[in-house]
Amino acid sequence: MKKIAVILGVIALVSLTGCATKGYVHSNVDPLADRVSKLEATVSQLKRMADEDKAALNQMNDKAQQANDKAQQANDKAQQANDKAQQALDLANKATVDVTTANADIKKAEDAARRAEQAANDAEKAANEARQQETKSEKIFKLEQKK
Repeated sequence: MKKIAVILGVIALVSLTGCATKGYVHSNVDPLADRVSKLEATVSQLKRMADEDKAALNQMNDKAQQANDKAQQANDKAQQANDKAQQALDLANKATVDVTTANADIKKAEDAARRAEQAANDAEKAANEARQQETKSEKIFKLEQKK
């Protein structure tokens, strides 16, 4: 009984659905085919644009990497220059200390030279006084000899 019911159901279903004509199929499929063609063209164009964008992005990445490399090189050179400037500053500070020490030594030497010159002047003055005393003593001695 089930078989008969299934067979009757299939016959009813086939009789309810009709056959489509070629013209009907073309009239319904052609607009869809046009839309599919347009969508395929759009997808193709979008794919091409995506490929171009990917290539441009890769170029930009390469340029950015090159710029980054150059920036790193510039940073390295700046660091080297900074190190050299620090060395120069250290040398200048040392030279300033050396000059200050030398100036102090020169002042001490000048003071010593002034004292030596004063001592020499005092010695000369004492020698002159001694000569004058000698001359006086000689005159006194000669005068007393004559008496």
